[in-house]
Amino acid sequence: MSYSAEQDRLLLRVGTTDKKEDQLMLTRRFVRVLWAALIKVLEKQPDLKRDLMPKVKKAVMAMEHQKAVSDADFSRKHEKGYQNLPPGSDPLLVVGGSVEPGNGGPTRLLLKTQTGSKIKLALNKNLLHALCKLLIETTMKAGWDLGLTVGDAASLAAPADKTQVH
Repeated sequence: MSYSAEQDRLLLRVGTTDKKEDQLMLTRRFVRVLWAALIKVLEKQPDLKRDLMPKVKKAVMAMEHQKAVSDADFSRKHEKGYQNLPPGSDPLLVVGGSVEPGNGGPTRLLLKTQTGSKIKLALNKNLLHALCKLLIETTMKAGWDLGLTVGDAASLAAPADKTQVH
């Protein structure tokens, strides 16, 4: 994922196992709507207990997110050899979509483009967290001030003061 300052959009490149690639442009408005749907899916993960207090639930979500992204390899470059768009073609502008929780399986993400194409992605838990991490980082680089976070990472930090309580 990268940011195009000229178009003020995010570019999401998705490679498939058969070496094809979809290039998708995401607007700020769409990312805001998508983010809300992704967070709802993360809140409904089977391993996240429903009866937790809201602050505890957010802390657990943050821990799960940190664990999932620490297991991912973000240092790998996008692989070469993918069949890209035809020469002269622009990436597809995403104008809508839906997110469906997997109910124990992968989360299904459907992205609808301006041309009427539909891109379907199946995201396991780790890929879902990786997508969230990329959205957080890229929107920060873009300066979009969306304040995207998974859970409440601040609640995981140790207190700044050195007071000991026995």
